[in-house]
Amino acid sequence: MIASELMQTDAPTLSPDDSIQRAAELLTTYEHSNLPVLDEDGSVIGAVGEYDLLALALPTAATELSRLSYLPRCYGLRNLSDDELQDLTVHDIMRTEGYVTVEEDELAAQAALLIMRRHQPQVFVTADGKYVGRLCRKVIISQLVNPTLGVACHP
Repeated sequence: MIASELMQTDAPTLSPDDSIQRAAELLTTYEHSNLPVLDEDGSVIGAVGEYDLLALALPTAATELSRLSYLPRCYGLRNLSDDELQDLTVHDIMRTEGYVTVEEDELAAQAALLIMRRHQPQVFVTADGKYVGRLCRKVIISQLVNPTLGVACHP
């Protein structure tokens, strides 16, 4: 089985110019952990996730927090006023690394391995470098793991 056979093609995407409010709406409405950020040509140039938005709520004055190397790029923007936060775009908070892409003809088992090794909720699926869908853990569990175990599960 390959990634394109299991991927979700109707998952929402973001552009760098979208507001962070739109990102938050899509993440919560669709219950996704991460959303791809696409350029005008449809290539994945970044990702915005729950952690990126949560980082905006962290107090930046705490010395202990400022030493944590795993904080998202947008950590520190919390010093902005509420009005300034309203003006932020996806470009301001998106990660340009740390997300995973696979080509549509990649084996689904290989995608699962990347999800596990990189501790990701999903991989973004591309065709010739352009975004075509996402493949998430729940689908892999329901389609690859459960038939093997004989367990019924719905993604």
